[in-house]
Amino acid sequence: MNACLKCGNPTKTKFCGRSCANSYNNRVSPKRKPEHKCLDCGKLINAQRARCKKHYLEWLKTKEVKDMTLTEAIYEKHHRSSAYALVRTRARAIAKKLGLDTCEKCGYNKHVEIAHKKGISTFEGDTLISVINSKENLMALCPNCHWEYDNMPL
Repeated sequence: MNACLKCGNPTKTKFCGRSCANSYNNRVSPKRKPEHKCLDCGKLINAQRARCKKHYLEWLKTKEVKDMTLTEAIYEKHHRSSAYALVRTRARAIAKKLGLDTCEKCGYNKHVEIAHKKGISTFEGDTLISVINSKENLMALCPNCHWEYDNMPL
């Protein structure tokens, strides 16, 4: 009788089960080796993040969103649709902070989408994203009301 290399339980093989084998082998030879350093402390981390977990959580608390013009967003993202996605993402975050969670037309509250009263494409390039996403230009609509708002003639 041998002892499991991971937990030490008696077994006929090297490991008592798949879970012990996986956790042992993943520790001994991990698939993804740390390749980058944390921007703040220099600790080796995986390539998916720029900061270690501790500094990432601190950064999230202090992170301030840089306000920029629509032209700057298009230039930084290199395509108009990417810039509009940035505007829509920020609009959802603002709506969440404002508590917009019920459709303004029908009162449905299971799932709402954030619509711009004045479309993003109608703004000039020198307009700030904070102006495009102002409370007065955002409204919460259920998917059906949002489609009707976008596609029905006024």
